[in-house]
Amino acid sequence: GARVRNLTAHLSEDQGPDLTRPFEQRVVWPLFEGIANAFARLLPTAFVSRISYLLTLAGKPVSLGAFLFLMVLTAVAIPGLFLALMLLASAGFGGMQVLGLIAFTVMGLYLPYFWLSRRVGRRQSEILKTLPNALDLVTTCVEAGLGLDSAFAKVAERLPGPFGDELAHALRDMSLGRSRRDALRDIGKRTGVPDVITFVNSIVHAETTGSSIADLLRVQADQTRMRRRQRVEQIAQRIPIWMTFPLVVFLLPSLFIAILGPAIIQVIDSLA
Repeated sequence: GARVRNLTAHLSEDQGPDLTRPFEQRVVWPLFEGIANAFARLLPTAFVSRISYLLTLAGKPVSLGAFLFLMVLTAVAIPGLFLALMLLASAGFGGMQVLGLIAFTVMGLYLPYFWLSRRVGRRQSEILKTLPNALDLVTTCVEAGLGLDSAFAKVAERLPGPFGDELAHALRDMSLGRSRRDALRDIGKRTGVPDVITFVNSIVHAETTGSSIADLLRVQADQTRMRRRQRVEQIAQRIPIWMTFPLVVFLLPSLFIAILGPAIIQVIDSLA
């Protein structure tokens, strides 16, 4: 009987609320997550999966529930502000106001998605910038006699950033029993960078076939630098096209004013 009572008391303590946690963790965040989960059930499954994938590519800056709650907040706050301004201005609420309210609602829903997409792009660009130096360091460490895992640990220590964080994440997974092949392939899935995917697939293929890792790393480093140089050359070739619009919009009107302005003034004076 005493054993049953002790077990019952223990279970009741485990099921009760943990009052030592802060108020926002016990009440506020569960409320937000409930709103986000209810909103997620209204969205298409493909869209929620897409948001989850983008959050993974962005390095999980926030959780899925927090991001969906942010979408709800902006979708309500931005059109709400527009509606409040319309009421304060005492303007009639006609067809144009309805279209404006719909437009601001769509903008409120899209703003978090736009921020997330920009964050994914910045993270992938940073990975592409640091990838050649990381591969050079891995090649140097392997040629110096270190194992591949030790070389990855050295890169994660010496080159902080998204790629170093992903290598550290893969090393933690391997220390927990995950195979190196799966841990490396997860790096490609979490980054979405084609160069990283090619690099990890090459390492997996070399380990499967028994090829030289050092030779493979040297070739991968050279190819990565070549691809980065090609991307820079492509951007340089697009610069004249990007400069056409500012030249047409800003420079040519000023040039016409400077050339034709005195002549127009003289014609107006002569006509007067």
